[in-house]
Amino acid sequence: MPQGYIRFPDIHQDRIVFVSEDDLWLITDTGGRAERLTAAVDEISHPHFSPDGQLLAFVGQEEGPNEIYVMPALGGPAQRLTYQAADCRVLGWTPTGDEILYSSNAGQYINRFHVIYAISPDGGQPRQLPLGMANAISYGPEGGIVLGRNINEPARWKRYRGGTVGHLWCDAHGSGHFQRLLHLKGNLASPCWVGDRIYFLSDHEGIANIYSCTPQGENVRRHTNLQDFYARNLSSDGKRMVFHAGADLYLFDPASENLHRFSVELPSLRTQLNRKFVPAAHYMDSYALHPQGYATAITTRGKAFTMGNWEGPVIQHGEQDGVRYRMLEWLNDGKRLVTVSDGIGREVLVVSNPEDASEKTLSEIEFGRAVSLVVSPTDDVVAITNHRNELIVVDLESEKSIIVDKSDFGRISGPAWSPDGKWLAYKFDDSNQTSVIKLCNLETGETHFATDPVLADFSPSFDLEGKYLYFLGKRTFNPVRDNLHFDLSFPKGVKPYAIMLRKDLPSPFIPVPKAPPGKEKEKEGNGSKKQQHGSEEDLPKKPEDEAKEAAEGERGEQDQEDEATEDKKPSLVIDLDGITSRVLPFPVSEGRYGSVQGIKGKALFLLFPIEGALPSPSDSDEPKGGTIYSYDFETHKHEWLLDNVNSFDVSRDGKTLIYSARNRLRALKAGEKAPKSDSNEPSRESGWLDLNRVKVSIQPASEWKQMFAEAWRLQREHFWAADMSGVDWQAIYDQYAPLVERVSSRAELSDLFWELQGELGTSHAYEMGGDRREGPHYRQGFLGVDWHYDSEHERYRIGRIVQGDIWDSNATSPLNMPGINVAVGDAVLAINGQRVNPARSPQELLVYQARNEVQLTIESAETKETRVVTVKALASEREARYREWVEKNREAVHTLSNGRVGYIHIPDMGSDGYS
Repeated sequence: MPQGYIRFPDIHQDRIVFVSEDDLWLITDTGGRAERLTAAVDEISHPHFSPDGQLLAFVGQEEGPNEIYVMPALGGPAQRLTYQAADCRVLGWTPTGDEILYSSNAGQYINRFHVIYAISPDGGQPRQLPLGMANAISYGPEGGIVLGRNINEPARWKRYRGGTVGHLWCDAHGSGHFQRLLHLKGNLASPCWVGDRIYFLSDHEGIANIYSCTPQGENVRRHTNLQDFYARNLSSDGKRMVFHAGADLYLFDPASENLHRFSVELPSLRTQLNRKFVPAAHYMDSYALHPQGYATAITTRGKAFTMGNWEGPVIQHGEQDGVRYRMLEWLNDGKRLVTVSDGIGREVLVVSNPEDASEKTLSEIEFGRAVSLVVSPTDDVVAITNHRNELIVVDLESEKSIIVDKSDFGRISGPAWSPDGKWLAYKFDDSNQTSVIKLCNLETGETHFATDPVLADFSPSFDLEGKYLYFLGKRTFNPVRDNLHFDLSFPKGVKPYAIMLRKDLPSPFIPVPKAPPGKEKEKEGNGSKKQQHGSEEDLPKKPEDEAKEAAEGERGEQDQEDEATEDKKPSLVIDLDGITSRVLPFPVSEGRYGSVQGIKGKALFLLFPIEGALPSPSDSDEPKGGTIYSYDFETHKHEWLLDNVNSFDVSRDGKTLIYSARNRLRALKAGEKAPKSDSNEPSRESGWLDLNRVKVSIQPASEWKQMFAEAWRLQREHFWAADMSGVDWQAIYDQYAPLVERVSSRAELSDLFWELQGELGTSHAYEMGGDRREGPHYRQGFLGVDWHYDSEHERYRIGRIVQGDIWDSNATSPLNMPGINVAVGDAVLAINGQRVNPARSPQELLVYQARNEVQLTIESAETKETRVVTVKALASEREARYREWVEKNREAVHTLSNGRVGYIHIPDMGSDGYS
């Protein structure tokens, strides 16, 4: 029977509660078989028994946000107590058991600031304790209190010694006077006052263990000797203590100094390990068109698929589970495929042949972490760029590789093959400040600068005829005056450029004399299907059409070989002498271009709009994609083609274009506008691909093993120090890998990642996101007020209205809007017609009302008259509280300095801080 991944234990006499599989479990202090207490729809954490052992308080997410819940300790329905939609954790109970204590950043102006609240297990309005910033608390005899500040998870930032290290403050006799308890050079956590000593966790001697001291901070003792995993989340009932380490549950008895590790049996179906299917569009990370445009290869959720664009089956390539595939590409024959796989424990190239379901793994070629993979249009050769700033060319037939270039300053990116497969163009960082386009002659191995360093040149691509090399360059220094402060900047700065590959090529941007259109048409004639607009020959072919044509042709293999030889394009000619001076800008405006590619007679650009860096306050405002424009070399016209584009690619024959737009794919004839249609449904006519045809099966257990190994490799490949800061990283893998078998939920896997990375002792190494179990998410609405419960009159009154920036509706209370005229002291009697009462707070009635208009029934504190107003509830009041705090600080500084000192608060080093 599985032992499970155990976290957040608490104890009361002979019973221990803990979290595993995102649920609460109960076990006796003798260990053995545990009993499940909850069947939550989302994650649960930080349970604590009431002093009498009758109730359990915990953090739940049953309706979306983290909130405080309470339930009978032996099982039963749980009641939601808070409606603050903030980060929170249960810390315990008051000694009398009248209130639950929890820390939260609710009502704070900065997210990382936590204070301690108390709330009755019967519900009602939470009250903030007058203890300042704190996120841990324990009570001692005589009313003594020990507080923890900056108490987080030392196991996640092992050996951290920075400015936000956890520390303890003690009021030994309940006098209200606190003193810093200890000055150990370590991260302190989980204070527990037991008897006449204060117990806590500390890693000042290396691994986090249990220590204790007197309430005066004297006589520090060490009580445990864990050598492998940190002790975490220490908790006590005033006599004994429990904690978890390395997914195991421990019990420590300070009276006997006995430490016991439990063997816990979890009788569970482990339903979060069940196979499931996920939407391919949501997890798609790469796509590639067939060389002739009729099919598409995609990788999604680490799996490799190919599909006809609108017809036929979807084929999965490689292992069904337990392996991650990236960058699936068609080889030049349009039959076989190549991809990056980690199936042997590191990344390698795998060539697959769908015709006989065979695979060839190039295990002898080691390239680290692949960043890009591009396929030669003529041979079984690929180019790879990696995290080591290398450009590697691999011959798939001979299984040989060569490093053709390496930068000392940054990653090589955007490799592009010439049409004859003999040259590679790529972006190369030649200094810390500049990048250029380089060319590599694969026959000689020599590399050459195709551009001189100006600022940043990138995204090269050859035109189909081999005359020009296109690229994007940050070379246009056309300053724009800032609209808010006296400054100039370059918000656009990028243009597409063309390099004349031969000396004898004139500028393609100068019109050439030609006959009038009428005579030109007569010369062309009207009978040629190839020259008719939108002819069937130019459309992407279906697989069955190709098969039919092949059968009707009845050509032998030799005839096909002869024809292929006749059709083979001549070698590209590049005059390297003076090439850097043959650079011409396209006659288009500068902007934020993302890519440039050539098709027959045209070049295509992807241009992105300039948008603010801050997120939109509206959920409905999705990020805008870019716009594809074309430049016609014959007419010299610059034309709009497509909107809302995230990225695009063109088939190898230049006839078909595919683009992604908000997790969708669309294939169209290259260089033309989308068909005019009101339908966005997948079809050949609309061009949209039906990604629901791709059935992505997930086996969580095998996926999590792969993810763990990849997370470990990513640190190894990208860590800032080659010696991993002296950490034996292979030994760390061997230590933590067995714990993956005990993981039964995505939240537990995240916890394991955090602790694994914590072994490196490096800050700013994060784990985010993940396909976690999710219940409903009813977003909380706010009115931007501090509530005060008037028990005498049984009214919820407005204790304070947050001002913030009155002119910004997202940064002030909606009660400040003109015509509302609500004052401090007024009572809210009802919201949307539902009465507020002692058991139902205003915040409870604002659940799922974020950004909705709500009706408030207001009773005036002065006249006792009742009236109704309508306001739009906020989705968050953090910005309003932050802006109010900043303005109060500024006013205080100006007043105290008589206007001689200015004040500015910078919350971070990103877009929020800049704004």
